[in-house]
Amino acid sequence: MEDKERYSAAWQQFLVAKRIMLAEYDQARTHSREQAFPAHHGVVGEAAVRDWLGTFLPKRYGIAPGFIRAQGLPKPHQTRHFDVIIYDQLEAPTLWIEVNKDKSDSGRARIIPVEYVRAILEVKSAFNKRTVNDAVAKLGELAPIAAGLDAPDERYQKYLPASTVLAMMFFELRADDRSDVEALNLLRSIDFCRGFYGAVILRGETLHPDDTAIVRRCQSAEPIAGIEPEGGLLHGMFMTESAVVKECHLSVMMTWADTNFSQFAFDLLALLNGAYRQGFASSFHGLEIRGGVDPA
Repeated sequence: MEDKERYSAAWQQFLVAKRIMLAEYDQARTHSREQAFPAHHGVVGEAAVRDWLGTFLPKRYGIAPGFIRAQGLPKPHQTRHFDVIIYDQLEAPTLWIEVNKDKSDSGRARIIPVEYVRAILEVKSAFNKRTVNDAVAKLGELAPIAAGLDAPDERYQKYLPASTVLAMMFFELRADDRSDVEALNLLRSIDFCRGFYGAVILRGETLHPDDTAIVRRCQSAEPIAGIEPEGGLLHGMFMTESAVVKECHLSVMMTWADTNFSQFAFDLLALLNGAYRQGFASSFHGLEIRGGVDPA
């Protein structure tokens, strides 16, 4: 019983972390409405995600907003600002850090050399076709530094490492957007030339507050009819019809569950460590043990 209680406590801790992020987002959203600062809750949300990652990930990984710079292209290339960059802070030099004493260390923008970038998360408030399209366009701006791979002995790196992880995070799916299937379809055929985990949605209006959605692409040798329940995107599972992409049938599946946030956390860690296997649990840490099941 003691072991099962420990597993349940770890799972609950992830739910607490998610609730804290959502509480900060909600407070900032209320403030935005009252003070007419429409973008304020988005900035607060990004900071909350960075703070959570800073407490969860091993200390070798730094988390910062900022810019990515490549030195080996014909003309040195620097990206526009990204919300959340995860990088190897044990090896990466500091090219530049924003001087702003009013911001916390995790909120100060940095310039990260391309070879030390490990993951990039684009954070948005609500999940719908407009915000998904914006996130796709933003990650698409990485194209100049994702167009190839550096040779192992390249002295002046041009490109993001092949193992770089790209993902999206949304704070909520509102009831008004429950039928917005196009938001999922936008993710069906994108190609960022680097590994794309998918999207995570921290809350669904009308659903249990502990439920989190994971949005992933599915590949099949045969066409997929899709599953579109009456609840739309606010149902336990939703799958789009497949489209043919590079001779494969790709669809997008959204699933809601109370263990999905911890699943995403350990999937991200496994991806950063090169240990991720699709279709397998990345870790039993943070999972709720139901029905007396022994995780061993």
